[in-house]
Amino acid sequence: MSVLGTQFAVRFGTKQVVTVGLVFFAVFFAWVSTADTATSYLEIVGQMLLGGSGVGLVSAPATEAIMGVVPKAKAGIGSAVNDATRLLGSTLGIAVIGSVYVSLYNNRLTDKLPAALTPQDARTAHDSVGRAFELANQTSGNGHPALADAVHAAASNAFFHGFSVGCLVAAGVSAVAAIGALVLLPAHPTTDPTTGLALALESE
Repeated sequence: MSVLGTQFAVRFGTKQVVTVGLVFFAVFFAWVSTADTATSYLEIVGQMLLGGSGVGLVSAPATEAIMGVVPKAKAGIGSAVNDATRLLGSTLGIAVIGSVYVSLYNNRLTDKLPAALTPQDARTAHDSVGRAFELANQTSGNGHPALADAVHAAASNAFFHGFSVGCLVAAGVSAVAAIGALVLLPAHPTTDPTTGLALALESE
């Protein structure tokens, strides 16, 4: 899709291709938010194909739109700024969505954990869903299968609750970005006029 995205941008315009890619992203995150333990591998494949297609349609055309307005002499600076914005966006995305997930996971887990669990075990379950499942296995091995099942169910419910809302936040951000691209992005990559003049002089 990265290869096709560039070709589509030339034919249909950067604005349209990037907007479609971001819409794919929004739909991808909204779809993933519906996942649970019964989600089939085939459905996950469809989700990954949709998300990957969105990345491909956005990445190359958006980079071309940025680099198209940078003079040749400053191409390195333009590329560095482009990379820096992506890294910043990734970092903020992980921090914000991760915080949303952790907050919701902990709140839901507090409500769902059985009262028979010791405070120390409850803190262990709040560390991560992996630790909660490990605690459930240990509890079952210690001869308390009913309590283990309750811990496992509580952790699973809390995980998918936080995961679903986090994905919906990402879907909302992607939808807003799609609207921004549709309104603000130029229809086709533009070139710096000084670069065009230099190329014209060289051809003479």
